[in-house]
Amino acid sequence: MALFHSTYLQKRQPGVSRRDFQRLWRSHGDFAASVPAFWNNVERYIHNDPLENLVGLPGVTDAFDAVGELYYTSFETWVGMRDVMLNEVAPDEKRVFAGAPTSVRGMRTTFQPVSGLFKLFTLASFRDEDRRADGVALLAEHARYTLELEQFGAALRGFTITTAREASAGSGMQGFAHTSSSRDVMLVHHFADETSARAALTSADHARLEVAQDELFDWHSRILVMTRGWVLKGDNG
Repeated sequence: MALFHSTYLQKRQPGVSRRDFQRLWRSHGDFAASVPAFWNNVERYIHNDPLENLVGLPGVTDAFDAVGELYYTSFETWVGMRDVMLNEVAPDEKRVFAGAPTSVRGMRTTFQPVSGLFKLFTLASFRDEDRRADGVALLAEHARYTLELEQFGAALRGFTITTAREASAGSGMQGFAHTSSSRDVMLVHHFADETSARAALTSADHARLEVAQDELFDWHSRILVMTRGWVLKGDNG
């Protein structure tokens, strides 16, 4: 089933410890679940906590404290959620997060069925308009190359790519950080556990993968976050 995939990266407020933030974030999830007009339209809801020990993980950032994923049955369902998202759910975020999210919101394509809860999120924008115009074909080729890499692709327990899709001007969704995308693409590489994730990210094949990504994406736009996921609604698929 094709799902609309809305993912945000967030930071905790100054002075809040990592543990206290995780409790706050889970309480925000409980609040979202208490809003029927929102919760009844969400197919999956996943909190991904970034790993604390990033030693030996090249390029992975510690700049974010949360990666949240929400899935809707369709783009149209998501657009129809504008008022409840902006007027009921978003205000509660002010007690939890520090500022606006970094996000990708669009349709997800699955290149390998998902099972692993340890995830490497890569958010990026295309290098130029030509690559953006050919994005579908280029991303499919990149996925094929990724899965063929023995030290990286063979370790995956799921691989998806979400491409940003913006709502029309008449939808009232544009201009809001909670309903727009700040990058063109998000790649999600899933792993069975932290050990296999670390082995894959420190392999020679991951270095080759980064060279391939440099051909596609603006290098300075790339954000890599390594996480462990917790499913709050639905499944991990």
